[in-house]
Amino acid sequence: MKKIIAIFLSLSFLSIQSLKAETMGVGITGAFHMLDVSGTETTRSSGEKNNGSHEEDVLVPEIFVEAILDNGAAIGLSYIPTRDMGSKSRSDTNSEGDTGSYKAEAELDNVVQIYADIPFGDVAGYNVYGKVGIQHATIVTLESLNSGSTYPDADVYGYTVGLGTKGDLPYGNNMYYKAEVTYTDFEDYSADSNSSPANKVEAELEDIAAKLSIGYKF
Repeated sequence: MKKIIAIFLSLSFLSIQSLKAETMGVGITGAFHMLDVSGTETTRSSGEKNNGSHEEDVLVPEIFVEAILDNGAAIGLSYIPTRDMGSKSRSDTNSEGDTGSYKAEAELDNVVQIYADIPFGDVAGYNVYGKVGIQHATIVTLESLNSGSTYPDADVYGYTVGLGTKGDLPYGNNMYYKAEVTYTDFEDYSADSNSSPANKVEAELEDIAAKLSIGYKF
């Protein structure tokens, strides 16, 4: 994944250098995210595996800045301070001393994306583009476990692909809009708890988002 990120950054830099940026754009995005989280926890003593999945729909704001090239392409950076991943609880009854309630909860902090919008041309009167990007986020664990154990936070990367349309707004000088749908697949989260012997948790995270952006060119 890190090699892919390095290649993507290099290509983005070369694109900016080789293609004259006509304008810069800044804006805000309203994004509706449909998060799909699935994972497995292996208990510390019995080796029992507890599987679970959770879907969470959240609406979060996002800000972006981008270089808009002469050919209609754009290379940009977007930022989300926090994206809630939701929570899920269960109750266990056993003879291992772990009887009680367990609540798994996490959020994505400081979500940063480097992206490129690649124009496809006009389709049915709309200026259509494809999106590719790399995201970085910190998974912050907020679990409440009866056993008292906790899991560490972790930095993860993900790749993004999407399809969108954009154009100038009929009102306001230099205002434009973007509407897009994206899919992001993050690296798997895998960590041991701070208990001894340690539990182990592994989780997969995918995100489908519908976004509407308003930007200003300068």
